[in-house]
Amino acid sequence: LTVENIVFDKDELYFVIEIENTSTMDYDLNFLNLSVETRQKGKRKSLQRLYQEPIYKHNLPSKIMENETARFVYVLSKFSLSDDRRAILELNEKNGERNIKMKLSHRYINNPN
Repeated sequence: LTVENIVFDKDELYFVIEIENTSTMDYDLNFLNLSVETRQKGKRKSLQRLYQEPIYKHNLPSKIMENETARFVYVLSKFSLSDDRRAILELNEKNGERNIKMKLSHRYINNPN
């Protein structure tokens, strides 16, 4: 799972995402979520996640065949993050346990191309 690019245009953020399946089994995509998480430091840590609903999903596959790569675009409403927040990209496999969480720093979201 990689985020190739984040592009800002008008009031939207375009996330160019690539999923590479290097295993010998097909990957059935259940969902791909993007959420914003608060990070609290210190003794009293609290975690809050706010799901960001995409406006549009372009070329989102339902299955990624073995040894293939899928590239697609997620379009979300423009948002920015403070230093104590980060974006989480969560990829979930249908009827499987190959789940991936990717953390995106506020620097990538606030400084798109």
